[in-house]
Amino acid sequence: MNHIKRRRFLIATGALLAAPSALLAQQPGRTYRIGSAYVAGAATTQPYEDAFLAGLRELGFAVGRNLIYDVRHCDGDPSRLPGAIDELLALKPDLLAGIEQVARVMRSKTATVPIVLTISSDPVAAGLVKSLRQPGGNVTGNATLYEVLAAKQVELLGELLPRMASIAILIDPGIPASGTIEEHVRKAAQARRAKLVAYSVPDRTALERAFADMERRRPDALVGSTGSGLIYGFRQFVYKNALRLRIPAAGPTAVSAEDGALFTYGVNLHQEFRRAASSAARILKGAKPGDLPIEQPTKFELIVNMKTAKALGIKIPQSILVRADRVIE
Repeated sequence: MNHIKRRRFLIATGALLAAPSALLAQQPGRTYRIGSAYVAGAATTQPYEDAFLAGLRELGFAVGRNLIYDVRHCDGDPSRLPGAIDELLALKPDLLAGIEQVARVMRSKTATVPIVLTISSDPVAAGLVKSLRQPGGNVTGNATLYEVLAAKQVELLGELLPRMASIAILIDPGIPASGTIEEHVRKAAQARRAKLVAYSVPDRTALERAFADMERRRPDALVGSTGSGLIYGFRQFVYKNALRLRIPAAGPTAVSAEDGALFTYGVNLHQEFRRAASSAARILKGAKPGDLPIEQPTKFELIVNMKTAKALGIKIPQSILVRADRVIE
């Protein structure tokens, strides 16, 4: 190769080697956008938002690198959801994420933007998917089987309270599966020969009325937050008043026990939000939500609050303590 040809070769090779970095500088990797909305306030939801984002980060989508995360909170007022979701859609998200109550509003607003369920009692009953195995449409994510969990809570209450004759349950009418949840709890109560008193609580005022009535009726037990973002957001109010009235209360998540429930039996919400991140990542990588089966939990936690038990004068039998995943002293 003569000198001129060699020089031309080196210039051409140098240009080829330099091209990728120049191209990357001009066309950086794509940034994705996810929008989430919550009925509860930011202080309540932050740990679960963090879990969702941590799951996404492990799968290659990190805020500040290739992901923008927009979130709206309704501070316990479900009537603010439509406006909050309109704001998110105006930002042109690649994906929306929310619990069932929120996802229903999202689905009413768009049939094209993918929606991931972080928590859902029954997405089929909610009209969000055709089936758990083949969702179809633009929704997929998690189902948490709250109706089964609520019935199990009644069984555990029966072990703790052999003379239990009446059970109260808080039902959010905004949850499509509320009727199914109530029916499961009613059957479980009947099996224990206990009467069920159901309270419809669409807002804080209804919650206050429910506890005023419980103060009069004095039920033997309470099944609390059952798949409702509203009730979950007011869970401290729920368990504080249950303790005030000396009503043993059960809940579906660990945080309920931490806030004063006698015990909780249900899913680990942090794990559920991290699991939802898997569906979100697959969609961002090109999968269609309608082709991704709804994920169901494989592990449930039993957590006992001994401080509440002592305050209520209830002795927790060893048969329950040995099954507990955690005991709060």
